[in-house]
Amino acid sequence: MKNILALVFLVILVCTAVTGRAQGTPPEGIIATGAAVTDNTTKALDPIAEAQKKAEHDAEEAAKEAALKEAEILFEQGVLQAKIAEMETEKKEQETLLDVLNKQYTDNDKEIERLQKRLEAQEGAMDEVSGSVRGIAQDTMTVLRSSIVSGERPGRDVLLEPLVSELEFPTLENIKILTNIMFEEIALNGSITTKKMSYIDDSGKQTTGDVTRIGAFNALFKHDGRVGYLEYAPVKQAFHQLIVDPPSEMTKEAKRFLAESSQGLYLDLSAGGAFRQLTDMPGWYDQLKSGGALMYPLLFVGLAAIILMGERLFVLLREGKDSEALSGRLTDLLQKKRWDDALRLCTGRTGSLAAVMRAGIGHRHERGEVLESVMQEAIQSSLPRLERNMSILSILGMVAPLIGLLGTVTGMIATFQMITLYGTGDPKIMSGGISEALITTQYGLMVAVPIILVHGYFQGRIDRIIGMLEEKSIVLVNSVAKESGKGA
Repeated sequence: MKNILALVFLVILVCTAVTGRAQGTPPEGIIATGAAVTDNTTKALDPIAEAQKKAEHDAEEAAKEAALKEAEILFEQGVLQAKIAEMETEKKEQETLLDVLNKQYTDNDKEIERLQKRLEAQEGAMDEVSGSVRGIAQDTMTVLRSSIVSGERPGRDVLLEPLVSELEFPTLENIKILTNIMFEEIALNGSITTKKMSYIDDSGKQTTGDVTRIGAFNALFKHDGRVGYLEYAPVKQAFHQLIVDPPSEMTKEAKRFLAESSQGLYLDLSAGGAFRQLTDMPGWYDQLKSGGALMYPLLFVGLAAIILMGERLFVLLREGKDSEALSGRLTDLLQKKRWDDALRLCTGRTGSLAAVMRAGIGHRHERGEVLESVMQEAIQSSLPRLERNMSILSILGMVAPLIGLLGTVTGMIATFQMITLYGTGDPKIMSGGISEALITTQYGLMVAVPIILVHGYFQGRIDRIIGMLEEKSIVLVNSVAKESGKGA
């Protein structure tokens, strides 16, 4: 508005100046002179006057145009100055606003930095929480897939897949599902349940029967009167019967348990691992074959030793029993010089003590040297019966470990031959020779150690029996000597 008023004012001033110049009154002398000569020169001066008028008119027009230009310039100058002033004011306002914005920017930058640090701390905490939850979910999923409980409640591990996935952050709902599954697994691990379920029997067919789950350890089946142990297969998420049945005593105990006639039950705390190992263990015949050809001589030595030890045990136990029963009564009769009663007591008995006493009593009238010689001869006659087969047992006890050592040597020779031919890349190639070396040594010692122990036990009993024979012989000789001394 101020700019428009200034422009109007300048236009009025210019117009006033041009009008006064165009209507100015000349001086009186000039007017008089002009009037005098006007008439004379009117005609001559008409073209000049016209030219002058035209020139004056052009001058006026030029002056007007110049005045307009000047006014326009002044107006534009005033506008520009007003604009400059306005812009200066706006500049100051903008500079003030800039200072405010700079301060606000600095404050915002500091706030952003603070929030960024807080965000990083929270992200670290959330990543830690997320990692912990995913780790727990992964462990729980592994437990569920191998848990025997999943045999009756399959598909629980699928519920934990969103937690294990790294594509999304664990939600409270997913964490709640994880917690519920964990507590459910704990509760079911401490329970015994019986359900009608399908399982794979020993023939490979799917069968439906009563399946009893014992906590997280084992499962039993009962179908058409048959009872046995089941194993859980995580890959198929199903139960299947053990390929090889466990020992019959375990199966009988399981049958009594299901019939509620017994509270005892054989459990595999490894959820089937021990039963698999038990069924996979080679029998004595498999070990006999893996030990090689030398296992047969060892088997023969063992059987022979068992027969001889049985015979010796029977003879020595009977000999010891008869001698102990006869010893006490015989000592009393000998000390009382009741020879006939002592002879009748020994008659009909087959023991070594009875034979020695019969010989001594029958020669009691001989001299002392002769009597002692007869008694010693009778004792020596009893030794073959007492020590029969003892030397053979001793030889068998020494031969058995030597056969085992020979098997070790032949097994190692076979092992090194395999290494020479095929190298050491495949351990299965060397297992035959190593098995032969170890098993023959094992069985050689298993045969030899009992033989040596039993041989020592038998030898001790023989020595005690011989000591008893010598003791009673001395009693008899002394009794005869005392009687002879009194008679003399």
